[in-house]
Amino acid sequence: MSQTAAARYLAALAEHGVESIFVNAGTDFAPIVEAYAHNRETGGPVLPTPIICAHENLAGGMAHGAALVTGRPQALMVHVNVGTANVACSVANASRDRVPVLVTAGRSPIIESGAVGDRDLPIHWSQEMFDQASLVREFVKWDYELRDPRQVEVVVDRALSVATAHPRGPVYLSLPREVLAESTDEPESAVEQTFTPVPATVQPEPEAVAMIADRIAGAKFPVIVASAAGVELESVSLLEEVASRFGIGVADPWARYLNIAFDHPNRVGSTVATVLERADVVVFLECDVPWIQKREEPAADCFIAQVGVDPLFSTYPIRSHRSNVNVSATPAAFLTRLIAELEARDDIDLARTDSIQAVAAQYRAATETLKQQETAVDDDTITAAAISATLGDLLNDDDIVFNEYVSYPDLLGRTKPGTYYFLPASGGLGWGLPAALGAKFAAPERTVIATLGDGAYMFANPAACHHAAAKHDLPVLTIIANNSNWRAVDGATELAYPDGAAVAIAERRFSDLSPSPDMAAYCTASGGYGVTVRNRSDLADALKSALHAVRVEKRQALVDVRTV
Repeated sequence: MSQTAAARYLAALAEHGVESIFVNAGTDFAPIVEAYAHNRETGGPVLPTPIICAHENLAGGMAHGAALVTGRPQALMVHVNVGTANVACSVANASRDRVPVLVTAGRSPIIESGAVGDRDLPIHWSQEMFDQASLVREFVKWDYELRDPRQVEVVVDRALSVATAHPRGPVYLSLPREVLAESTDEPESAVEQTFTPVPATVQPEPEAVAMIADRIAGAKFPVIVASAAGVELESVSLLEEVASRFGIGVADPWARYLNIAFDHPNRVGSTVATVLERADVVVFLECDVPWIQKREEPAADCFIAQVGVDPLFSTYPIRSHRSNVNVSATPAAFLTRLIAELEARDDIDLARTDSIQAVAAQYRAATETLKQQETAVDDDTITAAAISATLGDLLNDDDIVFNEYVSYPDLLGRTKPGTYYFLPASGGLGWGLPAALGAKFAAPERTVIATLGDGAYMFANPAACHHAAAKHDLPVLTIIANNSNWRAVDGATELAYPDGAAVAIAERRFSDLSPSPDMAAYCTASGGYGVTVRNRSDLADALKSALHAVRVEKRQALVDVRTV
């Protein structure tokens, strides 16, 4: 029997455990559509479920969020060059976040006539590129074009093995329409297909970890700084263990995951400046930017170690932060080895724990003071911190928050691994709500919340997002801190020109987003619960009602909070 390349491609994805494919379809999908229909008609194998997304950034973001929650690679497919261009921001986010995603796109037919799938519309000429993959090549680990149906299984195996090998990341595969439509004999089922084995971890050099352990043992104020270690859920408990047992402080500036429970007694804060003022040994664990040189520098005699899958962050063109030792390892592998090394030492002065926990206590007290201040403001004044403080009191332990800039992690009170995610280091806006939808798709039993600024919300193509929530039954709560302003633009200007004219005259022509639309209407238009909050006294009740909508009524909700 013969099969089309499209049918073999979908079957190969399923063989590799890919259960769904997030799609934004076009004319190049015709063989894919036919393969699904033929499979249904003939009772073929279970294929990945197609999840329609009304914008490519939504498809990419949903794949990103699903990969974060499941820990497994996800697949998406978009339309030729224009779809690739639209999904490029999502690919950049997946790249910097090291998320394994198979990004596929159709390719305009090469054959002008005489083949199934040949050119039959004007766009098949105008959408062809000399090098379509160049649109995303800098963001992906690997790119390729399917050239023959007989290589489908090998290509899929290659793509997914490269995506899941450390450092993980997106890969790109283009699928020409006439190749997808071409038939060939089925692969021999009698021969069991073998998949490329991928190492699950990267083990550290023992001598390097021993050196770090020696330095920690003799330190007065050792600190581990983690930004993205929590991508491995098992690393959270390991980090908490090493801190508690051996008198080590932990800081988590610009945390993109929950790296340590917010209330751990050794958590000294979320700013690196606090660390560099006191620490004599600092281990940066998966920190792409350990410190910003123009603001702070470690003392000359401070021992610095940088640890991560790629501690040099070799995909960053320039990065010159000093280090006494660099260790290539996954966070869990490094922490496991470090614990074993520290257990073998009997010269650790655990009396230093008192000073570390005193700093941590000061930080928690400052957080509590901020929370109290935010609950005592004028009724017509609502801040992003007030939203975080109120939401934090309403969250359950298993709830997942996707934060795109506006939430204060300390006020959310997250303690369990995998319950907090922050915008990837690439800063591609429009990530939070699509990623939350993908997480909800992958973990339907969990409550998922996206906290966004109004600018980030508009970047997310909200009509497409709320359409997906309704179509695919994904009751996600969206909370918008809506100040009708791109604060990041004003903040960057203030940092660069603190005494400049823009600050003096409050130049807002590049950041003023007023008048704000009725954002709650985007959600209600798709059958959800939507409310606008303008008074501090109404905030808690609005959030409670919205959480009831997503938890009990199983419908999406949006709370548009008008902030200062």
